[in-house]
Amino acid sequence: MNFPQTMVLTLVLLVLGPTLSSADDLPFVGSTELPTVAEASQFEATSTSEEVLIFLRNCDAPAEHVRYFEFGRTSQDRPLAGLIIADPPVASPATDERLTVMLLGNIHSGECDGKEALLMLARELALTPQHPWLKQLVLIIVPNYNADGNDRMAVTNRPGQIGPLRGMGTRETAQGFDLNRDFVKLETPEGQALVKLIDQWNPHVFIDCHTTNGSIHRYPLTYDIPHNPAVPEALRHFLRHQLMPDVGTRMQAAGFDTFYYGNFAREHTRWESFGFEPRYSTEYLGLRGRIGLLAESYSYADYRTRVLASRQFVRECIESTIQRSAEIASLLKTIEQQASGSQRGTNDESLPLNATVQPYPEKVIVKGRVPGTDEPQDYAVEFWSRYEPTLQVRFPYAYLIPNPDRNILANLANHGVQMSQLTSSTRLMVKTRTVTAIRKNPTAFQKHQLMQLETEDHDEVREFPAGTCIVRTSQPLGRLAAWLLEPQSCDGLVTWNFFDGVLQEGTRFPVYCLMSPTDIATEPISARP
Repeated sequence: MNFPQTMVLTLVLLVLGPTLSSADDLPFVGSTELPTVAEASQFEATSTSEEVLIFLRNCDAPAEHVRYFEFGRTSQDRPLAGLIIADPPVASPATDERLTVMLLGNIHSGECDGKEALLMLARELALTPQHPWLKQLVLIIVPNYNADGNDRMAVTNRPGQIGPLRGMGTRETAQGFDLNRDFVKLETPEGQALVKLIDQWNPHVFIDCHTTNGSIHRYPLTYDIPHNPAVPEALRHFLRHQLMPDVGTRMQAAGFDTFYYGNFAREHTRWESFGFEPRYSTEYLGLRGRIGLLAESYSYADYRTRVLASRQFVRECIESTIQRSAEIASLLKTIEQQASGSQRGTNDESLPLNATVQPYPEKVIVKGRVPGTDEPQDYAVEFWSRYEPTLQVRFPYAYLIPNPDRNILANLANHGVQMSQLTSSTRLMVKTRTVTAIRKNPTAFQKHQLMQLETEDHDEVREFPAGTCIVRTSQPLGRLAAWLLEPQSCDGLVTWNFFDGVLQEGTRFPVYCLMSPTDIATEPISARP
């Protein structure tokens, strides 16, 4: 599709209507063609979901290297849409060996800076057919993930956030769910659609754009990487010691001071990060063996600065990724091969299932302000962002689920976990877990009373009927599958009440562990429903 640029701009003008001033008055940051709503309103407004869809289609219209696509619907039936940008074009992940980078905006739609920043980047790439990124990467841009929440705009949705003056969306979806707590349970149509997209494309790098309204500091943007101790150590080491230091240096050169995400605690003596559970996007990507990066623009900086800082951060992450493309491809391929090729059950490899945060040995300098004033002050603080395991189990060769609940199968399939089933009744030596204690949180969180178990292990010979579900851990998502199925996982299917109907103290947990490699006759279970 090849529309003249003047026609494309006319379409945008017709859509935006009274929010646009004359062209000479607009503070365009990138191009005078295809202005975003933020630019056109002089950074007083953010785009509606319909305006995002039209903008994406207009990026697609003049460019052969851009493909508009829809990958799901929200609970209120709005399209979930994005762009695939590459030269040569690509429509399927199986046909391309370049690194794939997925960019996500508006998971919390009141935090709209990332959405507008990604639209600006999409325009830049669409209108620059010879852009140097295009031959080196496949870019998947999803700027408006929480589309329902986006359109519930009000000026009161983010108290204390500086702009946009005309209002912004809500943190939660129309159903009242936080999409950045849904990566394990996959309870929302949005979460199911996004994880299916992630599983299809298996991006090497995933960047999730947020806006923080936490502690007062002097960074227009902070960032973070996976903390979960079950994420491969080589991946965490690469991110903390190579990729992110380079991105920080690049941001500094571009005029944006940055640091790791966190909040002050204990009278500015600590800088504390967020949790390690895979319910969060970056932790989830890490457990999948991929690079997950968090961007947190600063709520108390002005809206324009936040959008530009978000755009620059994504840009520098991509530039640094390109510079290290061979190393990243090799690292992630090795992690996947080790997961798929390892014969778990032949060694004592352990899997952390819970952790506690600890400080790094050295203090760091965090740029803050004197409380209650605008006066800058630097604080030497303990950096609490290192998670140490408090509970570990030995990786089994496989998990066995007799008479599996369809909701459990659907969840595993939605994640992309490979499953098979016994073709005939089989007698096996397995580890069983007896439930010794059940703790259910009396307070609802994300409409769930979170569950934790204590169990006692036993070995026994047991007859498993034909149709018993088998989940081998020697697969790319073996670590994730174990986190989902282990009864004492702090953020697994037990946590989110998938097993509530069958749990009683003194009874066996209905998932059994085959600890050693065993020759069993199986056939594949159809993947995602």
